[in-house]
Amino acid sequence: MALALASVSPAHAQGASSAGPWMRLDPLPAEMKLTARESFDGVPPRFLLMTDGSVYVGGRRELLRGMLDKTEMQEFSTRLDLALKSVAKTGGVPKTLTMGDGPAIFRFSVLAGSQFQTVVVGSIPTPGAPALAPLPEFIRRLSAFRHVSLRPYDPKEFAMTVKERTLPGGCRAVRGWPSLAASTSGEVVMPENLVRGFPFGADLSQICESSRRYTVVLRPLAPGER
Repeated sequence: MALALASVSPAHAQGASSAGPWMRLDPLPAEMKLTARESFDGVPPRFLLMTDGSVYVGGRRELLRGMLDKTEMQEFSTRLDLALKSVAKTGGVPKTLTMGDGPAIFRFSVLAGSQFQTVVVGSIPTPGAPALAPLPEFIRRLSAFRHVSLRPYDPKEFAMTVKERTLPGGCRAVRGWPSLAASTSGEVVMPENLVRGFPFGADLSQICESSRRYTVVLRPLAPGER
């Protein structure tokens, strides 16, 4: 099973008028411990590579942004293709990829070309550990990705998740926001100017609306991400 790379080849990607997501690695709740004042709904992707070569690396809260050149994009294409060929004889990419004992910790998705998604179960071996099979090794590299071009990224939009509940302490009032009561059914995209001064990522805010209290979490979005 070879990857269909035509739509995400480096030459095409660098000249694209608009970028879309190519591959991403999202942490799952068991991957990190959170406090009672944090929510996993705000955690950004651990790794997000766009078809124009822009790359985003997330932690507990923030996003870093960098840029890959054509050679580096081609290296990603080659490594991913080899990883997919390595599992072709066993029926293709499994829905669950087990790396060891433990819960599900990551979701790996390829969103352009030959699309697929797999959930990684077990602990990721630390850097310096013996090499894994091609697909697990590829995912391990993404989970610890670093690049010299990475710099802090100031998001222009945030995905807001609202839940009606009360935390100890006071709450804030807001103006110009959509109704929080009507926003509890799903994520709402918020522009940066409306949420300026609020914590983002895993950190919760408590907001008053009429007599009710809501917790709000703001997940930073890369351009074109939802």
